Amino acid sequence: MRAAGTIALLSLVVLLAAGCGSGSGPTPPSPTPPSPSAATPPTVPTGAPPGGTSTPPVPVDPLVADPPPGTTALDPARVTTAGLPAGFPTLVWTRGARTLGVYGRAGGCTEASAALVGETAEEVTVRVTQTTTSPGPCTRELRYPVLEVPLAADLGQRRVVLTGEQR
Repeated sequence: MRAAGTIALLSLVVLLAAGCGSGSGPTPPSPTPPSPSAATPPTVPTGAPPGGTSTPPVPVDPLVADPPPGTTALDPARVTTAGLPAGFPTLVWTRGARTLGVYGRAGGCTEASAALVGETAEEVTVRVTQTTTSPGPCTRELRYPVLEVPLAADLGQRRVVLTGEQR
């Protein structure tokens, strides 16, 4: 019974992977079921306890990633992200008292940048920009580059306002 469940799960993974392609190229072969004489059937780790059922583990979401080494994540309650386009990362960190960092969003035909657009005694405003660099054809990778901006004064307890645009 467990081998049948494993085969069904592997088949689903192959079908989902085939659906993520561009539609061109050969279809990957279906997995070969294990022979009845195999000592140990292949398994897919699920994070479930032995004998339990679970869905496969969800990969780490880059939109809620950890800050880079040597930095400190800012409390999300101090960050306003209403001005960011959907899908832009919202994590903010500091590197020392006068450097503020965010993740950009870039890929095949796009670049990311960040700029300090305002700094008052109460808040710091940073604009994250995703710029299209070519009409294509473009690869489909998506990267989240580290972007840091220097501040004129220590961040202290000021709020951070993230805005963004796509050009």
